[in-house]
Amino acid sequence: MGNRSQNPRVPSRDTFPYTAGFYMYRHGAQAEAALFKAMGDSVRPHGRGELIQRCLSSGWFALGNNDTITCSEFARAHYDRLEGVTKAQYVGQIAVSREATAYKQPPLSRKYLTNSRGIRQDIPTWSQRPAGFGFKNIEGGET
Repeated sequence: MGNRSQNPRVPSRDTFPYTAGFYMYRHGAQAEAALFKAMGDSVRPHGRGELIQRCLSSGWFALGNNDTITCSEFARAHYDRLEGVTKAQYVGQIAVSREATAYKQPPLSRKYLTNSRGIRQDIPTWSQRPAGFGFKNIEGGET
């Protein structure tokens, strides 16, 4: 079983967690007494503390500042989808233009540059192999 605060379930629409979460979504974080006052007499007084603890542990509610209760980010995202609120998503930075200018590009590495004297046309005789010359390997074939 996974961690409930990471993967909370959406409660049924006619339950206290759902209606209280929607009320807090609309009106902001509430103190426990103010929340139950706004919800009316739907919950008996002796079961209110346990109900709030279950909503907090399930991940549908979250603790706010100054001992207030608010709906969690997961619940807020659920209510946003119901209301049709879309948030702008960060898609990354704008790509750098690929202009080939010598002033904006770093210099090429030396290994990619041609020789300053140009390509050598004359091949020295000491580096040339005679016709029919080849290396032999262990098996006797030529490489």
